[in-house]
Amino acid sequence: MNKKLSILLARPDIWQASASPQQSGGLSTGYPLLDQSLHLGGWPVSAITELLCDHSGIGELEILLPTLAQYASQNRKLVLIAPPYIPYAPALQSSGIALEQVLVIQTPSRAEQLWAFDQLLRADVVGAVLCWLDSRVKHQQLRKLQLAAQLSHSMAVLFRPTRSASEASPAALRIALSPTPRASHAAKSCRLHILKQRGGWAGQIVDIPRPNKLLEMRVSASGLPVHIPGNSLQDGSEYSPNHKAPSQNIDMHWDFEAHFPNNPFDLSPDKTHSEIDNTLH
Repeated sequence: MNKKLSILLARPDIWQASASPQQSGGLSTGYPLLDQSLHLGGWPVSAITELLCDHSGIGELEILLPTLAQYASQNRKLVLIAPPYIPYAPALQSSGIALEQVLVIQTPSRAEQLWAFDQLLRADVVGAVLCWLDSRVKHQQLRKLQLAAQLSHSMAVLFRPTRSASEASPAALRIALSPTPRASHAAKSCRLHILKQRGGWAGQIVDIPRPNKLLEMRVSASGLPVHIPGNSLQDGSEYSPNHKAPSQNIDMHWDFEAHFPNNPFDLSPDKTHSEIDNTLH
């Protein structure tokens, strides 16, 4: 066999149909059935994962919670860019994610969303970056984000509408999300249809059960993170007007200028890492 071809086929990101997929190298999702369906044994690292869904609240964030909790336990920040709603703090806390580890970034334009996502990946200073985008994203922009992801060790996730499935994407993993047939007021499971996984077969369908606790219509006051009956505090101390209760809010502010240059996101080629760009597929 040609020497150059042998070197190319030995690359870990190239899979031959005659070879068995490697069940290693990914981040465990926390769901054994889903790990078995992903040829890396979990979420890909140094690559973008696209989750395609049209409706919020069908379990799109729940399937990421086990992995996000692992990053939070390592004292690494979790950044959410332009989520459609403020994340539900009690659910994050009950999943083992300390709220002080969560940063929410709201930006007025899509260009700034892309810039924030790109800069966080290149800086490689956070554990996970999640960004909600609409379908109006150019392929060149996605390609530049994938290049940035390859230079980081962060978990990079893009949420996009399902109609984006018909568009080409350099993402390493693409999964369409939908609720399973409804048995009551809420879907009991989130259905994952694997549309693409680089280096492995696609087409698998996995149903992830949703916790009944998150499907409850009402939550009692005692079940909330902060419940201070009367004038006493949880630690037994007396209440005073000047007392500041422990913060239970997600951090909504972060000084980007202190960490990143104020450069807009553009479509110019990444000349510094052109050799990586040539290997994208």
